[in-house]
Amino acid sequence: MEIHQGTTVCTLGMVVPMMRFAVATGQCDGGSVVTDSHGNVLGAVIGARHSAAAPALEGPTPDVQYEVIKLDDTVKATDVLSTGRQLQSVPGVVAQPGESVCHFGISTGESCGSVASVNNGRFVITGWDADASDVGGPVYTLTADNRAVIVGLFEGASGSATTAESWQAVMQQLYIDGRTPGQEPPLSTVRIAGAIRKGQ
Repeated sequence: MEIHQGTTVCTLGMVVPMMRFAVATGQCDGGSVVTDSHGNVLGAVIGARHSAAAPALEGPTPDVQYEVIKLDDTVKATDVLSTGRQLQSVPGVVAQPGESVCHFGISTGESCGSVASVNNGRFVITGWDADASDVGGPVYTLTADNRAVIVGLFEGASGSATTAESWQAVMQQLYIDGRTPGQEPPLSTVRIAGAIRKGQ
């Protein structure tokens, strides 16, 4: 869904309904309060990692970025995309070169392409359209039983190719930060990140 932080607009990446938190890219950074397009409060950022470096297809790889959002008690949380598919996180499922992946963004909806390359916690996708407000949206593979399994968060476009952060790289960094003094993502998020990390 569309989320707003200050003047920044982007697409939410993943919701974990039972634990009532969501994960967005750190590029959504624009304030600690997260709202929808009508100004309704969805939650607050309770843990984050932001990188000053912009995503690039060549040159030094910037750090992975994330935000953990604690959902407001009034929010009805769901892990079902507007396409009707349930979005899941499955340990060990990662983007592979040549694999077909899809993305959901608030501007372009669902579009699919293929993974061109994988390197340093990121991968390049070709064959789909994307808009700046699609940043942060989930990148996923489709299963035979109509589920969507997340493999990344959309970062941005460079020419005809787009980049995504690996979901496993984001969860691994969240896990590391959760065990580092001064970083305080919620314990439930760190547990999930740890489970995904072990399943790689």
